[in-house]
Amino acid sequence: MTTTATQPAPVWMRLSCRIWGHVVDNHVFRTTSDQARRCRCGSEYLPRTGEPTHVRHTLSCFLRHHTYVPLIDRDGVHEYVCVRCGHPLAYPAAADPFADASIFPKKVRYACGVFGHRVTAIATRNGFVEYACHCGHSFLKRAAGTRKIRHPLICFLTAHRIRFVEERAGYAEYVCEDCGHPFCFVADPQFAVTSVAT
Repeated sequence: MTTTATQPAPVWMRLSCRIWGHVVDNHVFRTTSDQARRCRCGSEYLPRTGEPTHVRHTLSCFLRHHTYVPLIDRDGVHEYVCVRCGHPLAYPAAADPFADASIFPKKVRYACGVFGHRVTAIATRNGFVEYACHCGHSFLKRAAGTRKIRHPLICFLTAHRIRFVEERAGYAEYVCEDCGHPFCFVADPQFAVTSVAT
């Protein structure tokens, strides 16, 4: 459903976004500029000026699978991004099970979500220590020395409150201020990966 300034979004849609968070979709972002991103509820969101945006879980990715494409090789890791929800993966270059794939599906590893991600530090950047689990899930945390990361209940129940971190490889990276979960959303459709058949 498309809304305009003269046709406000339905009340149920605005209420849904207020409770569960705004909808994010890299398929949509590939066709729009990130200068004034606007959710389907009519709200501008995903600013680069430090304010948080509450974004919802993408249930199709969580319940079925993510579909990943390569994002960038950096800091000794191969980084991938989901073509829909923006969830990144990071694997050490020497132990990457998807190194030869141009696009691949991957289910969520529910055991890590329940019992916690056992992580190792892979980089220090933008004031964060970046960690990655053997399942590929990455996190950005302010503190060093972390060995296990669990998703707090607030993120599980009401999803993520994210702030802008940096732009790289045609994507704008955001991080959840509660759990450290990063997201990468298409910022430059001409530069970002476009082979996204799912």
